[in-house]
Formats: sequence, C-alpha cells, structure tokens
Amino acid sequence: MRVSLLQLNCNGKIIPITVERKNIKNIRLKVYPEAVVKISSPVFVTDEYLMQFITAHQKWIEDKLNGFSKTKGYAATKAVKDGMSIRMLGEDLIFSIRKSEKADIFREGKNLCILSTDIDNQEKLLLQFEKWWRKESLAILKHYVDSLYPIIGKYGVIYPSINLKKMKTLWGSCNINKNKITFNLYLTKARPACVEYVVLHELVHFIYPNHSKLFYDFLESYMPDWKDRKKILDNEEVHGL
Repeated sequence: MRVSLLQLNCNGKIIPITVERKNIKNIRLKVYPEAVVKISSPVFVTDEYLMQFITAHQKWIEDKLNGFSKTKGYAATKAVKDGMSIRMLGEDLIFSIRKSEKADIFREGKNLCILSTDIDNQEKLLLQFEKWWRKESLAILKHYVDSLYPIIGKYGVIYPSINLKKMKTLWGSCNINKNKITFNLYLTKARPACVEYVVLHELVHFIYPNHSKLFYDFLESYMPDWKDRKKILDNEEVHGL
C-alpha cells in the first residue's frame, strides 16, 4: 500500500485528503466524524484523475464535514457540559449536570443526568461519564451477542468474550484465536439495526474468517437487509470509477 496526500480548497480552507493506493478495483471516498477525508484507490489511478474525482464530489465532502460539525454527539465525546447532547442507539440524550454529594449517572426521559461533587471539573466528569458509557455499552452489546449467538452456536462455536475499545475507523473486529470480539466504544451511538448488523457481522467471522462469498451468503441468509443497515452506518462512503 502506498500513501500520499492531496489537497482540496473549500472556500479558502485547505482540506488535506489522504490517498491510499491498494489492490482494489474502485475508488472509495470516505469522510469521518473527526473531519478526516480519505481515498482508497487502485494503484494505477493518477493524482490528476483523483483530483478530478475529488472536485466532482466537493459539495458532497463539504456537506459531510458540515453535517459532522453539527452532530458532534455521534463522535467521541471530548466534553461533558450542561445542554450538550450525545446519541445512544440513535437517540439524542441531553446532558444535565447537577451538583450532588454523591456521584451518579442516570437517564431521565431525554436527559442524561450526571450528578457530581465538582461540576466544574471536566476531567472528573469525563472519567465519570466514560465509566458509565462503557458499562452501558457493554450491557447493550452483550444483549445483542446473546440474541444472535445461537446462529453460530449451533455450529459448535464457543461463546466469545466481548471487549470495548476506542477505534477511529472500525466498528468491530474479531480475534478467532483468542475467541474475542472487540467493538468500537462508540458503536452504541448508532441505531439498533446498525448495532445488530455489526454484531452479527463479527459473529459470522467465527465460521468464515474472511469476507468470502460464503461469508456474505451466510450473513444475508440471516439478515437479508444487511446492506441497507451498512449504508446507514457508513453513509459517508462513495464509490467511483
């Protein structure tokens, strides 16, 4: 794989675009919530052609970047402040910070109430929130693994361990040798149908380790609309060439 860098001028603002040339057939353009733009390209495609492709999709790139800036609750949370929002299973939860003698976090309708002895200490609030988020996310993902595991369990696959990790570009990965699935810590911000898709995708890998036709045939037999779910989850992807 060869990596290079191109630049796009959007109304005077220079946007760097990382180009990764691989043994693939199509150009893939992705915009990530962290305001990162990447292109995966076949090795034979020139920079000139890629710039034409980027320019043709300039408005789309700008719209995505603007959209992510307006919905930061979908990305990793870097601050916990009164009135800010975060998504859980596709629904916005509004932070409600309250001073209390005892630290606690609980949901109250659309509000996520965070009780703290020191409401002005961001570091402390972030640690408190992340601990709660990790616990809630693990419970949610375990629920989906429990409900979908029988699909592969009947083939003798041992129930896997579940791990959470902050990942920039992956929603999940599995380690067959260690019998472990690692999910993105922020996967549970997605809609339930999308979370379910990622969980089943990783479970099926314990039967089919790679993305072969057999893998996708098996996945589709149990989740015929998996492509639609993936599009919702990865709606920043554009295919070209």
